[in-house]
Amino acid sequence: MPSSTQGNVRSLQGLTVVFVALSLALFAWIYAGFATAFRDAAAGQEMLDARIGGYEQEDVVAMLRYLKDHPDPAAILHSMYLGPGLVFPLVLSGLLLCLLRLVKPGGTFFGRPILPAVVALIFLLPIFYGVLNYAETIAGLLLYPPATPSDGTVTLLAGLLPVIVRLKFLSLVVTIILLARFAILRYLSPDGSKPS
Repeated sequence: MPSSTQGNVRSLQGLTVVFVALSLALFAWIYAGFATAFRDAAAGQEMLDARIGGYEQEDVVAMLRYLKDHPDPAAILHSMYLGPGLVFPLVLSGLLLCLLRLVKPGGTFFGRPILPAVVALIFLLPIFYGVLNYAETIAGLLLYPPATPSDGTVTLLAGLLPVIVRLKFLSLVVTIILLARFAILRYLSPDGSKPS
């Protein structure tokens, strides 16, 4: 049985390495390929998806107006959404889930045991991140050219996109913090297997 468990851990580690490589490759493709090309075509303007700090409703409306009059940046953004934008959320969510499996969330928090329901919620965070990332991509496809949204759709999506992006980054940051917590505590535990 221990041999089977060890084999499972090695398989999970191998899958994690594959996800790391794919995530890095897709991230490089998005930012070195599409974000740079967009900036060059848009005379130095950044695509909203590249703004780590998020953006507001007015930024979405301004970008929509700009892209309507500038087909080259609009085509670059559309290609990103239909290319790596469709794969990256799935790969990064998979990577986060693998890392969570490797650090095995559990143990105690402030002297109280972490409930199984809380552990389940922790495992839902990467899935939530992926869903929100896809929601952002779908909203971008519905909003920016070549799409021709109605005024009501523009108002709705321009209001929703900033919220989606904030929730997406929040779920990613919380997942990373929890990963670090469980990994550090596991490393510091006497037997290296029980977080506290």
